[in-house]
Amino acid sequence: MLNNIDRQMLGLIKPLLDQEFGWPGGTYSRITAASQISAALCLPLMGWIADKVSARHCLAWGVAAWSALTAAQAMASGMQSMLIVRVSLTGAEAIGTPAALKMLGRLAPARRRAFALGLFNMAPSLGAMIGPVVVPLLAWSFGWRWAALAMGGLGLLWVLWWLRVAPADPAPVMPEPGIARHDDAVLRRPATWLLIAAKGLTDQLWWVFLYWLPVFLHQSGSDSVTGWAGSVTGIYIWAALGSLIGAFVLPHWRSGPSLRAQLSIAVCSLAVAGLLLLATAPVAVVSVAAFALAIFGHQVISVLIFSQISDNRHRARTGTIAGIAAFVGNMLAVGSVTLVGQSVAAGMGQAPALIGLAAAYALGGACMVAARMLSARRSNCSPRLSDYSAAGDHADGPVLMP
Repeated sequence: MLNNIDRQMLGLIKPLLDQEFGWPGGTYSRITAASQISAALCLPLMGWIADKVSARHCLAWGVAAWSALTAAQAMASGMQSMLIVRVSLTGAEAIGTPAALKMLGRLAPARRRAFALGLFNMAPSLGAMIGPVVVPLLAWSFGWRWAALAMGGLGLLWVLWWLRVAPADPAPVMPEPGIARHDDAVLRRPATWLLIAAKGLTDQLWWVFLYWLPVFLHQSGSDSVTGWAGSVTGIYIWAALGSLIGAFVLPHWRSGPSLRAQLSIAVCSLAVAGLLLLATAPVAVVSVAAFALAIFGHQVISVLIFSQISDNRHRARTGTIAGIAAFVGNMLAVGSVTLVGQSVAAGMGQAPALIGLAAAYALGGACMVAARMLSARRSNCSPRLSDYSAAGDHADGPVLMP
């Protein structure tokens, strides 16, 4: 949650920066583009580090670094210094998702892991809702430099709390029946790369919404829609609900018969794609409802992908796989966000962008189903046995080596 508030900070204080530094119109775009590329390039390295270093220390050092850099924005004196700080900040943020998934996969018991992942996946939505309220309030009351210092200070306080409550390196987890002990080979399996492709393709919805949702709402005529359903905050509330629902749905998708689970995933991904197509409708209420339900369904799918990345099959390479998947998603997002901007600037509206997102989402769902089919065939057992250890479904803690 703090990570996503820090990530939004530059956009939220942009009017004050324009006024103080007299930035030309393209300055903000150049800084955000450089920051996005920095995050993408750092993700594979950070994922590798998360697999080699204790997740406890990864998160402590990572959050400390990006929190210090968030506070360092207060010392920026122009475009050059702000660009250096922001590029360094987003590079440090890249450790967050791989290290967190690694820690959740090791600490959360199998039967409770879905709920833990649902809460984790809900955090970006909470950050997207809280940031636009807290940061401008601090910036306009005390100045944008004090707002940067305050947000950086919150992150450093989190580090002190984390070091107090987080356990040391968890004990190794017992390999499951039907799963190879040499998990390093997981990066050579087609199912792993299909899962990475699914993550990268479906992530485009989140990134495009993050940057362009207000524009889409304006073009759909939603300024006339009253109530929370017509606001960006209302849509992100649906995103948070999707993460929680995903936490409850996930055990049924994973523990049920393989065909039922695969059909459920296919139907959900196609439903999201259909809702994106429905959002092209000229009726404002229909567009807003379609946006909200689409991001709701996306969060359900996102929890499932996170769960597949962090399950016992990928235990030795959770951080690496998460880093590569996030890298693919970020690099595709650079192209997606740019293409959407060109479409809007050319007067073509939001329809081409939403059609492209729908196609990418349907393809991502197909990759996810194919990955599950290949994994089940390789392990020669149902997804229930490959996703949960025999004792993990009943134990209150992780299954440890004797």
